[in-house]
Amino acid sequence: MSDRYTIEYEVGDLLFEFTPATGFKGDLTAVAGEQPLTLKIDLNSRGDGRSKFMKEAYDLYPEAFALEELDFRRALNDLATHVDEEFKIRAARAELEEDDEAEPDDVVAELVPEHGTDRHEAAMEILQNKDVLEEAAETMRRLGHVGEWENKKLALLCAISARAQLPVQPSTHAQSSAGKNYLWDNVLALVPPELVHKRTGFSAKALFRTQMSLKHSVLYIQELAGSEGADFSIRTLQSDNVLKWEATEKQPDGTMANVEYEVEGPTVIVQTTTRNHLHPENETRVVPIYLDESSEQTDKIVGSHLRRATGKKTLSSAEEEALREAWQDAIRLLEPAEVIIPFAERIKVPSQPLRMRRDVPRLISLIRLVAWLHQETRGRDDQDRILATEHDFEKAIEIVGDSFARAWKSLTPTEEKVYEAITTHVAENLRKHGFKRSHVETALEKTGETVPTTTLKDALRTLAGSGFLETDGKRGATGATYTVAKSANAAGTIKLAGTEAPKNNSSAPSVHSSIRPKSGESGIGTASSMDGSDFVHSRPSSVHDDDSSAGMANGRKRTEGSSSIKVGVPMPKSTDFGGNGRMDERSGEENKNGGERVDYEYSEDE
Repeated sequence: MSDRYTIEYEVGDLLFEFTPATGFKGDLTAVAGEQPLTLKIDLNSRGDGRSKFMKEAYDLYPEAFALEELDFRRALNDLATHVDEEFKIRAARAELEEDDEAEPDDVVAELVPEHGTDRHEAAMEILQNKDVLEEAAETMRRLGHVGEWENKKLALLCAISARAQLPVQPSTHAQSSAGKNYLWDNVLALVPPELVHKRTGFSAKALFRTQMSLKHSVLYIQELAGSEGADFSIRTLQSDNVLKWEATEKQPDGTMANVEYEVEGPTVIVQTTTRNHLHPENETRVVPIYLDESSEQTDKIVGSHLRRATGKKTLSSAEEEALREAWQDAIRLLEPAEVIIPFAERIKVPSQPLRMRRDVPRLISLIRLVAWLHQETRGRDDQDRILATEHDFEKAIEIVGDSFARAWKSLTPTEEKVYEAITTHVAENLRKHGFKRSHVETALEKTGETVPTTTLKDALRTLAGSGFLETDGKRGATGATYTVAKSANAAGTIKLAGTEAPKNNSSAPSVHSSIRPKSGESGIGTASSMDGSDFVHSRPSSVHDDDSSAGMANGRKRTEGSSSIKVGVPMPKSTDFGGNGRMDERSGEENKNGGERVDYEYSEDE
C-alpha cells in the first residue's frame, strides 16, 4: 500500500500501533502502561516476527511487559488477525471506489465499435431493421432456443430497459426443467456483458452492501428461492431505483460509528421461480412471464437437442459468437434519448383491476422501449426526442398482452388448466351444487393433463381466492367442496381511441388466447358469461385482430391498429392452451410469396 497509515488495536493492557510497509511487514509499537516499544516486525512470522518481538519486550522492559508469555502470544495473534481483516476491508473499499469511478455507462462507451468498422456495420444493420424485436427472436432461434417467441421479445425489452432508464421488472414462472434460466441465458447473451451481473442468491442485507455497480444494469438472480430474505431490498430497488442503508458498525479503531451504504439504479432484477406467485407486494411490481409447458413445446426442445447432437447445426461456434457480439455492439450503440408518445391521450384504459395503476405506466414504458430500440428508424421532434408510433403501441400490446392477461386474472397457466378442466369436464350439476378435488382429478385425466396433487390443491385454493370458485373451506378426509362462482361481468379494454373497434372472429383464435374461441367464449377475447351468468372476479386481457388472416401469434405480423387488451373472463370450452410464447396452430411454413411471413421459430435447422 503506497499511503502510510497506522492500524490501532487494543487487547487487555496492551495497545498496539502497526504501520505496514509491505504486506504484514512494518513497524509495530506496543504500549504497556506508559512504556512504548517500537520494532520492525513481520506479523506473519511466528518465530522471527512475533516471538522475537516478545523477547525484546521482556529483555528491555520486564517491569512494563509483565504479562504471561501465553497472554502476550495470544495478543499478537489477535493483532495479526485484526490486521488481516483491516487489509481486506481497505481492499474492498478501494475496489468499490474504482467501481464508482467506472460506471457501466463509461465501460459501454469504451467498447462501442468505431464508425466504419465491420463491427459497427454489423451492429447498425441490426438497428436499422424494420422489426428489431423480430430479428432478436429469430437470432435466438438460430442460436438454439426454440419456441417462446413473444417471451423472447418481452425478456429482451426488460433486459435493456434499465439502460434506456425505463426499467421494466420481469419475473419468470414455470415448473422445474421448463427452461426458465435457459431463456434468460439466451436473452442476456445478446446484452453487453458489462451490463449483466449474475448471482445465485442474496442474503437479507447483501444487496444493500453489494460492491457491484448496478446502475443501468441487469441483476440476474437465477433462482428466487436463493434470495427470499432479500425481498425487501429487491422490492425497494425495483420501485425507487436506489437503495440507501445506514447501519452502526465497529470501526478499525474499535469505536462504533454509523455507516451509510447506497446502491444506485435503475436496475432490472431478473428472477425465476417454480412458484405460481411472488410475494403480493412484489407481484404488482413485475411483468410475469409464463413459459410454455405444453407437450408440443417439449417435443420442439427435445428435437432441437437431438438435431444439434448429430452435428446438424446451422451455425458454427464462431458464427454464433459473431452473432452475439453484433447484438452486444448494437445495444452499446443505442443512445440515451427521451421518447414521447404523441397519441398517448388516445389510449383508453379500464378502471379495474386496481393493479392497473402500476400496469399502465409499465405499458407506457414498453411502448417507449419499442420505439427506443428502433431509434434508427423513428422520427424525432424539434427537441430531438424520439417519436413513438402507433405501430409501437401495437407491438407492445402484442408482446405483453398475454402477460397482462394472466396478471389481471391472477391465474397461472396451471390454474387455467385446472379451471378449464372444471368448466369442461365436471358435470354441470356438480359445478352448481358441489364437487370435490377427486372430480377435478378425473376431469384432468380426460384432458390428458397431469397436475401433481400439491399443485392441484394450490390451484384450487387460488381459484377460490380469486373468485373463480366458491368453497366451504372444509378440511380433513373428505376435503373442501367447490362450486363455480356466478356474478356480474366487469370488462374493459386497453386500446387506441379513434380506431375501429376490433371485432370477434370466431373462425380464428385470438393471437394470445389460451382458449379456442370456437364456442364464442375466449379467455383473452370477448368477455363472456359463465353458466349463463356473468363473472366479476376474473380480469383477463386480450389482443384482438380485425383481420384474421393478418393477425398471427408468435413472431408473425398483425394488421396495424388491430390490437387491444381486453379485460374480461376466461370461459374455457376446450383444453388447447397456448400461453405466451406458444405458436399459432396454423402452419408457420406457408409460402412467403403468398403474402404471409414464414415463421422460422420451429423450422428445421438448415
